[in-house]
Formats: sequence, C-alpha cells, structure tokens
Amino acid sequence: MFSKLRKTFDFFRPGHNTTAKVYDDMLGEFGLALDEKTKIPSVNMGFWKEIPQIKPDSIHHANREMFRIVGEAARFSEEDSHVVDAGCGFATNIKYCIENHRIQKITGLNVSPFQIEWGNRLLNKSGLSHKGEVINGSATDMPFASESIDRVVSIEAAFHFETRETFFEEVKRVLKPGGILSMADLVVCTPKNALQKLFVKSLSKTLHVPKENVYNFEEYVALAYKSGLEILHIETIGKEVVNPFHKWFWRRPVSEFFNYNLIWSVLGIGFMFARLDYIRIVARKK
Repeated sequence: MFSKLRKTFDFFRPGHNTTAKVYDDMLGEFGLALDEKTKIPSVNMGFWKEIPQIKPDSIHHANREMFRIVGEAARFSEEDSHVVDAGCGFATNIKYCIENHRIQKITGLNVSPFQIEWGNRLLNKSGLSHKGEVINGSATDMPFASESIDRVVSIEAAFHFETRETFFEEVKRVLKPGGILSMADLVVCTPKNALQKLFVKSLSKTLHVPKENVYNFEEYVALAYKSGLEILHIETIGKEVVNPFHKWFWRRPVSEFFNYNLIWSVLGIGFMFARLDYIRIVARKK
C-alpha cells in the first residue's frame, strides 16, 4: 500500500511524470482491462464499428479490430524484411501482425521497462520471438539506419511523443522509398473554455501528453501533410473509437476500477471529459 502511494505522489511531482511511469506505475500489467481468457491486457481504446454490443470483454475485440484496420492499411508483404511498431505497448499488436501477415521481422519500440519485459515474454511464450522483439527505444529517435525500414505502424501512442512532428520526421528518415506508415492516434483537442482547460490539464498530466500535441483534427491533418510524406488516407474515426469506449468504460463492474491506481484514476478524470478525437493516417515515403 505504502509503495503504491509513494509511486503516486512521485508521479505527480514536477518533472517526474513520464510515459513510462504512466504505464509502469499507474496501469501496470492490467492495462485498461485484462482479458480473462488469454491474460493479455488491452491498452488502446479500440475500434468498435463492427462490434454489435458493448460488454465488459468487448474492449479486447475492439483492440483486435484496431490492429486489423491498421495492419491491413500497412499493406504488409512477405518481402518486408523489417517492420517497426512505434510505441508497441505489451507487444499484442506485434503478435497479431506476425500471426496475420507475412512479415520477416518486426521490432517494437517502447520506453516502459515493464512492458518491454512483458512483451518479449509474450512473444517468446507464443513461439514468435524469432520474428518479433521489443526494445527500449524512442519513436522520435529511432535506433535504425536511414532508409532501412519497410513499414512503420503505431497505435494510440503518438500523442505521447515529444513531439508528433519529430515522429513524422523520424518515420520519413527510416522508411525506405515507397515504405508505408500506418497509424491510429488519440487527439486531445484544444480546449474551448476554462472547464475544458482544466480537463485537458488533468489529462495531459496523468497520460503524459506534451502541450505541443494538443490541437484539433484540422491542425493534425495540416501537420501530416507538412511532414513531406505522401498522405494516402486520413480520416477521423472518433465516433467509432471515443464514443463507444466511453460507454464501455462506465458500464464495467465497479470492482474493476480498483485494478487501477485510484488516485491516478480520480485525477485522470479529464480522460473522460476533455474534448477528444481519433485519427487514422496512411502515408508513404516518396
């Protein structure tokens, strides 16, 4: 108990909030929800368009749907010698990609020591470690040579990056000519009033969202085009992500809320009330 309290208060001290702490100390191995059958956590909001009913375990199906649409858009090929998952979480998308697409090698980048260890254990246990691994690395300073990567995928991670603009620059650097970026990302929108500012401030602190990444969908689109990548597809999918996720969140048994760090959960209320959108992008290096 005292250990959890210490971690919580450390988290809210100036300069101590990092993306790694969000996932290591606050969410731990439970993530947003733990699949009781597979014991694999879900850590993104999911894509709910093809899910008819919102039930407690629907989040896991929604997560796999998100993996599916991002993976299909990446246009994987058996000739892809190296794919990168930027901000790969528990390596669940890596597992999905290897099992559902012909990929020679996929490397996940993560800054959370706990998730790196957990993800590599998952890949090893699944017999997939010969094709996939998770390493400690930043999506804004990728440890890869220029023009060495065939595909970059990223799901609900870029809002953490310092900054998205730097991430796009790195993607452009590491991709081979003709290489594809397929990503889905949470958009924390510019607040319109004092109450919205409070929610965004709370969310930015508890989820570690740099202030440079807070802007509306239209500004995000402009940033994507400014990157120099050829934009093949860009759309908002907020109605298929944010709205049903909020419904799922409030319909769960009360007991599940105790799986989170409670102080973090209370102070992170902005996640439920700030203006949010969700974007999907497919781009190609010319």
